[in-house]
Amino acid sequence: MKIENFKLRINKGFTLMELIMVIVIFTVIASVTFYFFGGFNKKEILEKDAASLTALIRNARLLSVTSKDASPFSIHLESDKAVLFEGSLYVAGGLNEKTVEFSREVYMSAYSINNGGPDIVFTRLTGETLNYGTVKLSLRDDSASTTITILRTGVIQ
Repeated sequence: MKIENFKLRINKGFTLMELIMVIVIFTVIASVTFYFFGGFNKKEILEKDAASLTALIRNARLLSVTSKDASPFSIHLESDKAVLFEGSLYVAGGLNEKTVEFSREVYMSAYSINNGGPDIVFTRLTGETLNYGTVKLSLRDDSASTTITILRTGVIQ
C-alpha cells in the first residue's frame, strides 16, 4: 500500500468577493446606526432650544416681578430667535437685551399670543401678562415639535 502525502492548502489572503461582502455589511450597519442616532441628536437639540426659550421667558418674568430698573421686561419672538428686552416696545439693539438663537435644525413654527403680535410683556411686580398663549418650536424636517404654554399669570406650563 502506498501512502500519499496530503498537503494542506493554506490560503494566504482573502478573495475579492469576501472583501466586498465585509465592506457591504459594515456600510449597512453604519447607515442604520447613523439614521437612528441622528434622530435622537436632533430631538435633543430641540429639547435644549425649548429649555433655553423657557429659561429666557422665566427670566423676563422674574426681572419684571423684582421690578429691576423700575421697568417691565418682555420677550420678542422671531422664527430663529427670541429676545429678552427691557420695556414694553421692542427696539432692536436696546439696553439689557439678551438673545437666545435657535440651532440651525430648529425654528419657531408657530405662536399664538393673545392680543396678536410677537411680544410677551410682563407687568411689573405681579409678573402677569396680557400676551399669554403658546409658542411652538419644530425641527426643520418636521420630525418633532414641542409647545411652550404661557399662562395669563406669566407662569410657563
